[in-house]
Amino acid sequence: MTVLSTSTAKRGRGVVFVLATAAAIVLIFFAGSAHAGCAGAGESGKDYGCGDVVTESCTFNEDLSCPPGHGLIIGTDGIIIDGAGHKITGSETADACEWVTAETPEKGYCGILNKGYDNVVIKNLEIENFCTGIAFQGSGQNPVVNCTITNCEIHDNGNATCSSDTSIHGIHLCYVSECTISNSRIHHNTGAGDSCEAGGNGIFLYAGSEAFTNNTITKNEIYDNRKSGFFTKMKLHHARITDNHVYGNGQGGIVLRCRMSNYNLIEGNNASCNYGDGIFIGGENNTIRNNVVRNNIAGFKIGPRDVIGDGDGIDMGRSQESNNNSLIANEVCGNEGVDIEVVEGCIGNHGRDNTCDTTTNYNDEGTEGCSNACPEEINAEELAKELTEQGWVMYGTDRCPFCIKQKAEFGDAFKYINYVNCGLEENRQACEDFVRTCKEAGIKEEDIGIPAWISPNGTPYIGYHDLVKLSNLASEYRAAQPAPAPTPTPTATATSSPISTPATPGFESVLTVIAVIIVTLSFFSRERTCAKKEK
Repeated sequence: MTVLSTSTAKRGRGVVFVLATAAAIVLIFFAGSAHAGCAGAGESGKDYGCGDVVTESCTFNEDLSCPPGHGLIIGTDGIIIDGAGHKITGSETADACEWVTAETPEKGYCGILNKGYDNVVIKNLEIENFCTGIAFQGSGQNPVVNCTITNCEIHDNGNATCSSDTSIHGIHLCYVSECTISNSRIHHNTGAGDSCEAGGNGIFLYAGSEAFTNNTITKNEIYDNRKSGFFTKMKLHHARITDNHVYGNGQGGIVLRCRMSNYNLIEGNNASCNYGDGIFIGGENNTIRNNVVRNNIAGFKIGPRDVIGDGDGIDMGRSQESNNNSLIANEVCGNEGVDIEVVEGCIGNHGRDNTCDTTTNYNDEGTEGCSNACPEEINAEELAKELTEQGWVMYGTDRCPFCIKQKAEFGDAFKYINYVNCGLEENRQACEDFVRTCKEAGIKEEDIGIPAWISPNGTPYIGYHDLVKLSNLASEYRAAQPAPAPTPTPTATATSSPISTPATPGFESVLTVIAVIIVTLSFFSRERTCAKKEK
């Protein structure tokens, strides 16, 4: 029998302790990794990760970083993919994104690919660095029906070094019916080529048949995509494109390219400050109503064959094909091309109550040109300086989308605004004072949010306001107090990292402000634009 010495026994016990500790760490690791990725809602408790086919509703509980290939693949009808605020990141390469066509988005890596399944919901998810962020791919015999994308951020997908006019986009829909994209941010998606199907649109919709109807694109922010914000071809019918903010895109804002894009509603959108036309209509019997279309820029950001790069506001641009469209109460001003243009050979385009300065081959009913002339343009720099001199203060964060939009109203002139960034630790007291001021003014806590303006006399104005509204507020204050004394305000340092869209239009709740401050404090303890956006 071998007898261990005391020292040997101690060493043996030490080895056992180390091994036991290591085993415990491994067990803890694997226990902690249970249900990582997108955790299934069913009794199986299945965990869905990169490249998996999802056959039940699931909810993300961590970010996913995927190797080359698709992110998640939809495998059945009627399921919900809830990102819960998490992100899925791909590994696209130019080779992987080549030769994708308008009808085959599956040929390139997709963050989420739905090939033929109905009643699917994708929500609360950020997707980046795939060939295409989200793809719904039906067919002429089997369209994708009643699917939804909501409250997502789809950005920085595509590859600009592809050698072909490959059809890669932020969101790619083909052969779809009764589908909805809402309350999402789609931006900085890219591609290559300058053909009709070339990549880099924010949303690309290949309808496929006039029988596939009632698709809805609403309340999205679509900006800084290489090609158009929203681009459709091949017989889009009876769609609703409403209440979107579309700006900074490289080949037009809202583009209904196909000559058979008919009976669609384009209403309540802000399609301003794009390269190319704000709204391009290639088909017939569409209704274009209550849109703001300003300051679109002439230029060929895509390529020399770009046919919609002249910076018109609203352009019925296909000869003999853009007919019988109705334009009602649109504000179309300051565009580098023509505010409202109808190309020669088109007939029956008509409207009323529009505001514009220039037209070609178009008149509102009963008048020459538009019913109303454009108002005098507000000088953003002069307004910013006046607001500061009077003593107005803006409160916000650089993470809140409506704060980003508010700052974009001023463009470069925002540097003259008294701005308190509530995302910074040094501004915590100032932001607490802001909340107190709102409560003292009788505003309920649930209604206090950002962005917000405080007047020199302490009156809060919650939410996003365009330059016209701010100019009116400055004028009213000037009339009431001709010589106001500027109110001292804290100096704030700006940062930038936009995230998800707030649930309440126009501002983020005070709870969100507090959450941002807490996150920022935790961080410290551990160690996008258009110069003339209107409305």
